[in-house]
This record gives sequence, C-alpha cells and structure tokens, in this order.
Amino acid sequence: MSTHPSGLDRKRSERGAAALEFALIVPVLLTLLMGTVTTGLVYSNHLTATNAVREAARYGAAADATVPATWASSVQTRVQQTYFGSTGSSPTDDEICVDLVTAAGVTLASNGGSACGTAPSAPSGMAAGSCAVRVWMAHPEQIQLVVTELDLTIGAQSVAYYGRVVGTSCTAK
Repeated sequence: MSTHPSGLDRKRSERGAAALEFALIVPVLLTLLMGTVTTGLVYSNHLTATNAVREAARYGAAADATVPATWASSVQTRVQQTYFGSTGSSPTDDEICVDLVTAAGVTLASNGGSACGTAPSAPSGMAAGSCAVRVWMAHPEQIQLVVTELDLTIGAQSVAYYGRVVGTSCTAK
C-alpha cells in the first residue's frame, strides 16, 4: 500500500470508519428520540385525562341527578368532550366510570364499563345525607420505539362533593 505525501489514503480510511460509526449509532439515537417524543405525548395524554376527569366531576356535582341514568351518562360524555389526547383516540364508554354515592356508601347513580380501573374512595368524614361524585378512567397508550412498542394504561380519578338534593339524600349541609 502506497502512502501519498498528502495523506489522502489516511483520510479516506478515516472517512470509512466515521461512516461505519455513524451507521452503528443512528439506530440507538433514533430509538432514544422516538422514545422521548412518544413518552412526552403519553405524559401529555395523562395530564389531559386528569383534567377531563376533574372537569367531569365538577360537571357532575353541578348537574341535576334526579334522573340517575341521564345524569351518569352526561357526566361520562363530559369526560369524552374534554379529553383532547394527542393520539386522537378518545376514551370509550367502557373506559370511563361514574357514580354518585352517599356518605353511607349507597350508590344512587352509576354508569361505566369494566375497563376503567379501580374506583376512588369517597372522602372520609362525609356528613350524613351528603353525596360524592366519583369519576375515574383508564385508557391504553403506547410508547413507540423504533424496534418495539411499550403498552401501558394511563388512569385518572376525581371525587367532588354533590351539593344538591336527590330524594332524601345528598342534601347540602
């Protein structure tokens, strides 16, 4: 192998090494980039879910629950109206649960599916005759990596005091 006085052969071999190093590191960098971006989107969706459930609980606390099925359905719909996740898929009725419970633990109104996760507990020390609106949800998400996907479920819960009268229960005190 002849070496040119200008060192041209050495630069050519180093250029090949740099290309090889670049080809080896690009998949790792792409995986990190995709993971970082999609993790941020999933976290944003979690914040959106938390806000939607909180808004629905406030809505449920202010809405008239004299027709329990309509009340619960409208609170569930409120979660879907206020959920603006970045993945574009809104939570389904099966992923959102709503109920109105008395201080004694009696459920006066309820609506929801089987995939909404664990219900939040009603506040301790509720006054007799008072009620609480409980709203909770679970929504599947994915973190996309170049070579694989990570499946997870985001969840959110909210409880609000219900200050209206429903029959003989839920009196504001």
